[in-house]
Amino acid sequence: MTPFDPHRQSPAARGRSPLCDSEFNKPSSDLRPVVPPRWMNRGILGSIAGAIFTGAFVLLSPMDEFVSAPGVVRPADFKVVFSRAEGILESIPARDGIQVERGDILAEMELWPLRREVARLEGELAQAKREVELAEAALKRTGAAPVPAEFLFSGLEVERQSELQSLHRDYLDRLKQLESTGAASGVELINVRLQLISSEALLKRSQLANELFKGGYGEAAIAEATARKNLAEARVLALQQELEVTREGIGRLVILAPVSGTIISTARRHAGEKVEAGEALFRISSSDRIQLRLYATEDRIDKVHPGQLVRFRANNNPDRLALPATGTVLEAAEDRDLEAEKKSSGSHNSYRIHVQVDKAPYELAIGATVEAEIVIGRRPLWRLIMQRSADRM
Repeated sequence: MTPFDPHRQSPAARGRSPLCDSEFNKPSSDLRPVVPPRWMNRGILGSIAGAIFTGAFVLLSPMDEFVSAPGVVRPADFKVVFSRAEGILESIPARDGIQVERGDILAEMELWPLRREVARLEGELAQAKREVELAEAALKRTGAAPVPAEFLFSGLEVERQSELQSLHRDYLDRLKQLESTGAASGVELINVRLQLISSEALLKRSQLANELFKGGYGEAAIAEATARKNLAEARVLALQQELEVTREGIGRLVILAPVSGTIISTARRHAGEKVEAGEALFRISSSDRIQLRLYATEDRIDKVHPGQLVRFRANNNPDRLALPATGTVLEAAEDRDLEAEKKSSGSHNSYRIHVQVDKAPYELAIGATVEAEIVIGRRPLWRLIMQRSADRM
């Protein structure tokens, strides 16, 4: 069976069809030519001209040339609290998000060894102060009597013996005169001479004791007592300094808040963890202002300068159609961040850019990551296209 072909039907059959009229039976050469209206021709020409003008306008119009840089939202003003000594954490009363005042205790390290040392030094210091008091009393006693007690009244004894000796001499002279007249015996004269000799010996002894009292012996005794007092005072001073250093060591193991603000991050959260000297433990924000820290990934980092416009979107905002936030470049690092370079082991994300947030249509959460565009200039679109093509080649 052959398929149905309407063109092979007879003219009579087509004429009787309700779907066809008499014009259907005319050949195409007899039909009127189709002429488009003038408005259609003008519209087509206008569309072509508009497309050419729009393309030229877009290609010649200046467009923003930008550098892409990922980053993070952080507080504009914050203080990093470091550990000033090595130790083991004993307590951490501070937590993220709490308000602290300047001088509040953020964390304490193990203090038992230093507290024991402080107690020992305080006991030795009290004993040393008593030794100073004893040395002062001994110095006073030595200054009053620097020689033994039997020589204490040597000066008075010298005067008494001198008077006795002068009396004995006068008596001896009289006896000599009496002996020449026979009124005195020789025995009595000998006794007086012996008394005179004994008196001279006692006078010399008293003079020697007096010289010792006022001379080198007494001065040496006073100097010795003074040296003992100075030695005791020096020991007290040394113990006081050692005690002060130990208490400062306790202060170094107690970590205090340097400013009033909000704790935004904590490095250590559990007691018993070891802390190295110089390790960052807390970050405290003292204001509500925020800024961005961007990490440049382009070779055109030398084109980024303070004052340039920055457009960015925070990844914490689920509305991807929201208007981008804007900011201004505050600082562009000209040198590499050595810490970031060391940690990234050769990564190119080693240029830091600080951005001040000027306008944000939504709330920016601290710590949120952002994708930013730093506008470094304006060029015609065709030049940007040519430059991108050259870069790809």
